[in-house]
Amino acid sequence: MDKDILVAVYGSLRQGLGNHHVIGLANAELVDTGKTVNNYNMYSLGAFPSVSLEHSSHETPLVVEVYRTDEQGLTGPLDGLEGYPTFYNRSQVDVVLDDSGETVRAWIYHIDEDKTMPVKDGDWFKYKTKE
Repeated sequence: MDKDILVAVYGSLRQGLGNHHVIGLANAELVDTGKTVNNYNMYSLGAFPSVSLEHSSHETPLVVEVYRTDEQGLTGPLDGLEGYPTFYNRSQVDVVLDDSGETVRAWIYHIDEDKTMPVKDGDWFKYKTKE
C-alpha cells in the first residue's frame, strides 16, 4: 500500500514521548516538523494533551511532527491509540513544514472542548519536558 497519508502529531506520539512507539506500529515515516497554519488551543489533560479546532483564544499555532503512513497505519494503530471516533475526532489541517516551507494537509486528532489548562505556546514536548 502506498504511504500517501500525512498525520500531524503534537502530543505523546512525538519523538521522545511515551507513545512514540506507535508511530513504528503504524509504519510511519517522519516527513518533517512544522506548525499549523491556523491557531488552535492546546490543553493539558494531565499525561496527554488535547487540541480544540473550534477554539483559538490562545492565538498560537501547534508545533507538530508530520508523518507519512498508509490507510492501514492510520485506521489501525493511530486511530486505536487515539480512540477515534469515540474519544478523539480526526480532521485535516494545513501545516507549514519547517525545512521546505511547503504547506501540506495532514490529519490531526482533536477534542473540540474548551478546557481550563492551556498550553500557551502550542508545544507539548516543551511543556512536558520542563515539568
